[in-house]
Amino acid sequence: MNETAPSIHFLSGGDWPDTALRCEEACWDKDLLEPWRDLMRRSSNATFFQSPEWCEAWVVAAQAGGTPETPRIATIWRGRTLILLWPLAVRRLAVFHILHHLGEPATQYGDVLIDKREDGRALLDMAWEMVLSWHEIDAIELRRVRQDTVLADHLARYRVSGTQASAPMLDFRNLEASSADRQRTSRTRQALRRHQRQLGEHGQVTFELVRRPEEQCLLLDHAFALKRVWQQQKGAVSAGYAHGASHACLRQLSMQGFLLVAYLRAGDEIAAVEIGALDQRRYWSLVQSYDLRFAKHAPGRLLFWYLLERCPQLSIEVFDFLAPAHRHKLEWANTEVAIDDYLIPVSSRGRLAATYLARVKPVLRECYRRLPAGLRQRASSLLRKLN
Repeated sequence: MNETAPSIHFLSGGDWPDTALRCEEACWDKDLLEPWRDLMRRSSNATFFQSPEWCEAWVVAAQAGGTPETPRIATIWRGRTLILLWPLAVRRLAVFHILHHLGEPATQYGDVLIDKREDGRALLDMAWEMVLSWHEIDAIELRRVRQDTVLADHLARYRVSGTQASAPMLDFRNLEASSADRQRTSRTRQALRRHQRQLGEHGQVTFELVRRPEEQCLLLDHAFALKRVWQQQKGAVSAGYAHGASHACLRQLSMQGFLLVAYLRAGDEIAAVEIGALDQRRYWSLVQSYDLRFAKHAPGRLLFWYLLERCPQLSIEVFDFLAPAHRHKLEWANTEVAIDDYLIPVSSRGRLAATYLARVKPVLRECYRRLPAGLRQRASSLLRKLN
């Protein structure tokens, strides 16, 4: 006897059979948050950047900052149980409408939440067909998708060449030594101690963890101020830091108890600040700032040194440095995860938007990078608009 797959129904109201699948675009609604949290617990690929806490903090901060988001949430339900959720949003690029992961440009990993008890590939196929049917979308840009996910497999043919990066991590469950410090060579440990002695010439070096939200917010303000000075000095631009919602989003997450903040002090001066999200024994390093006056003493590297030694006491199993894989991250990491960007035109004019995003924008960035520092500072406002 032939078996028949469950049909996909588009109905309203009534009692849903436990086996019936229902695909729908969910409204941004408080009633969705609890099923969303429940799905997070049942999803094997969940990261903090798909959590309702991260997404809600971003939406609220964007609204308050005058850059409101337009969420588009794809969901699939089995009866009354949420089994897939894909948090997306739409932005305007000139006349084009671009669909992307909710929380861009701050979201570090784009992904779909799928109940681990379900057939993930089949559900993602359904969700993809639903997303492609949405009106007024010209192109889909999905950035920083980890290669070890079902989503990356599904999008393989849309990968944008030249966008591959990697996120270094320190997995404490797979340490080859008794501590993170012991994994390093004696030469690199000596270099850190030398930096510590030199920084100590400016005053006693002290490391502090901050848990109280009010104190975290003060350090968050200070970290963003240090980052602005650094960007001005280097003529650098970061879309994440420049976005009006980034600062307020982290402040809100702090008030909810999701942030861990650490800082390194030299005497009475704050030399470096580290801010990250902590959830389910995993830490995501979101903000690193240091005072340029102490730059030659590597205060950021020293702060990582102190913080990583404390991770076992904090029950942190995985310390995710996030992309890009800079040397000061790789020197601690014992694993990496590759990430890629994907771009899909879904309308005739969407091909123009995709050409700009995949070909023109990278050239503009490279031209900007090659400018002398003074010219980069002058061009920074233009690049922010292009971002």
